[in-house]
Amino acid sequence: MQASLLVSSNLRCQDSGLLIDNFDGADGLRHWSFSNGAEFPGASGQLLAGPGHKGRGATLVYRFTCLDRTHCGHYVAAIWNAPHPIDVQPGAVLSLWVTISPDVRLTVRVRDQTGQTVQFHPNIPTLEHQSPGEWQPVTVPITGKAAESWGGLNTGQLEGRIAEIAILADSRLMQPVEGRMAFDDVTLIGAADAIYTLDAVSGLKGRARVGADLGSQLGINIHSLHDPRGLDVAQAAGFRFVRTDLLWAEVEKDGHYDFAAFDQLMHSLERRRMGLLWVLDYGHPMHGGDYPKSDEDFAAYGRYAAAAVAHFRGPNARFEIWNEPNLTRFLRSPEVYPKLLGTALDAIRRSDPETPVSTGGTSGFDLPFLTSLLASGAAHKASAVAVHPYRDTGPETATADVLLLRDLIRRTSRTDLAIWNTEWGYSSAVTAANGVRQDGHSEAARKRQAVLTIRECLTVLALRLPVGVVYDLRDDGSNPFDREQNFGLLNQDNSEKPAMIALRVLRSTTSGHTYSGLIRDVPYGVHAMRFNGANDILFIVWTELSTLRTRIQIIGNALPSVSNMFGETILPEAGEFTVGEDAGPVYVRWKR
Repeated sequence: MQASLLVSSNLRCQDSGLLIDNFDGADGLRHWSFSNGAEFPGASGQLLAGPGHKGRGATLVYRFTCLDRTHCGHYVAAIWNAPHPIDVQPGAVLSLWVTISPDVRLTVRVRDQTGQTVQFHPNIPTLEHQSPGEWQPVTVPITGKAAESWGGLNTGQLEGRIAEIAILADSRLMQPVEGRMAFDDVTLIGAADAIYTLDAVSGLKGRARVGADLGSQLGINIHSLHDPRGLDVAQAAGFRFVRTDLLWAEVEKDGHYDFAAFDQLMHSLERRRMGLLWVLDYGHPMHGGDYPKSDEDFAAYGRYAAAAVAHFRGPNARFEIWNEPNLTRFLRSPEVYPKLLGTALDAIRRSDPETPVSTGGTSGFDLPFLTSLLASGAAHKASAVAVHPYRDTGPETATADVLLLRDLIRRTSRTDLAIWNTEWGYSSAVTAANGVRQDGHSEAARKRQAVLTIRECLTVLALRLPVGVVYDLRDDGSNPFDREQNFGLLNQDNSEKPAMIALRVLRSTTSGHTYSGLIRDVPYGVHAMRFNGANDILFIVWTELSTLRTRIQIIGNALPSVSNMFGETILPEAGEFTVGEDAGPVYVRWKR
């Protein structure tokens, strides 16, 4: 029996909602005004009528210029002044349709009668809408806690009636850029309840046949060359390779290379049918110290890189040129990286044109650094550009960053470089809303790490990243309040944290299945993946919005099995159950 996921496109509300504007009239923009964000000089543009999601819509044209490297135009805005102050109920949302380029982010501002402005940054583009020019729905919980606020009572939450709404095209880059953002069907809804309808008979709508095996691109970062227990756990959790440092200073002695200590790790992984991503770092005491400085130092690094590739190359080996070269912590002078990278790639490619080699993973999506690197031409012999997408927000917010980097690669590179995520994780000692570190050993903090880690792996798959390395295998220390010591999926005593248990469940649940695609027509903030198995159809459903709980209604005679991210059974009541952001992804499986 085939299974499908049909999605209700309507939001059930306490009232029918208040249409702010659909721009279809002859004077569709008469209630709106344009602002160039004058507090940040360098922005210009205009507000125009144009094609909408249906019929006519509004278009914000933006043009950002820079006075210098740190002072650039920031945003342009379309501002709607309420003819009369508007009452809103708790739980009210602002709904609209948007088409946007990843070089700007959608920002929504609401000013209340006290003069307070509350500001929100909905995540867009979403995982489901990665193609340029796509219209996508957005729901902004305007009565919830704001990302920023100022003026009036300044409580961080909407107080009383609405006096003004602003839609902003907000630059993600501190550099010149121009383009357009369009929006349509701006509506205030009293309270929203997102609904999925799961049907076991009808055909799947809007699927993309991808055919990937979840886990084929997943690796885990390790710090020890001798850790059989850790490797066994990593293998059982479905990781296909590990990432670790291949230290230059430990390999080269007077121009001779001894890989014996690292060979032992490679042999251990081969016995487990796992691969390795070697990071070729750091400096050498005989060649400049903490990084190469002279031409001979750079040449020596190139010889070391070529020797490492020649020694370890094979179907299970990848290489990365340095680690986080945009940070002075790892490369005292980041401006030398293009020369270091180019020298290493030239040396490697003289004898090996095929082995997968990436640039050094940058800390975050450092677009200025990557723009300069790609423009230098130093990366044109690489296989991939590597990044480390760490963030305090949910993993799905990496979508715009990946799309922006893909566009940058297309515009500046002479080759079609892939994007590798060579390091990314979430610490269980996360920062609480009040700025105080949480106890990373607490049950709540560790469950939170598990939720974000599973969503990270699903995001890597949805963004079609061929390499995704989870950081880290084991906690680096015992201090529960130290962020850096609590990235591990294992405790220091090798016992499993909830994130490792959840990863093993993810692997076992999807084993034997191929990824068919994301369901496109979903309520904003909800994601659903389909996997095809020989004997069943599997959906993984989750939400990234803490303000949204999604009701899933099951239709049809054949009821699926439903379980949470730890493999525990969920029993639907009256054919319905609920998915919340704090609970993590839910597995829904129909037998064929």
